[in-house]
Amino acid sequence: MTKNKNRFTLQTQRWYACEIIGDEFEEDKCSYSPICINRIERLKRGKGVFRLSFYHGNYPEGVRSKAYTLQTIKRERSFMLVLSVDHKPTRFLQIYAIDWPWVSRHFPGIAVETADVQEWLDRHF
Repeated sequence: MTKNKNRFTLQTQRWYACEIIGDEFEEDKCSYSPICINRIERLKRGKGVFRLSFYHGNYPEGVRSKAYTLQTIKRERSFMLVLSVDHKPTRFLQIYAIDWPWVSRHFPGIAVETADVQEWLDRHF
């Protein structure tokens, strides 16, 4: 995605925190996953629609490579909120920078081995 200093921007080969919000998830209606962006393809449909190919760290091995068609709802300074146009029932994704507190909160069994969360995720996912 085009860089804009005032709005959150995804970069390929980077890890992000992703909260997937939908009725199919139990308890708080969210699923949490570290994702690594492989490719971003703008679709010429207008309305902020793009194809995001990514590695979904919290899916079972063998089905972690995903590609969703997403529509941007909101891009702020520190996060973006998108709607998956592929999923029924509706799924929203909130994507933002990943850090150790987020990893520890959602995956309490993971031991911190390094200060660099990007490097650690590259080695372990």
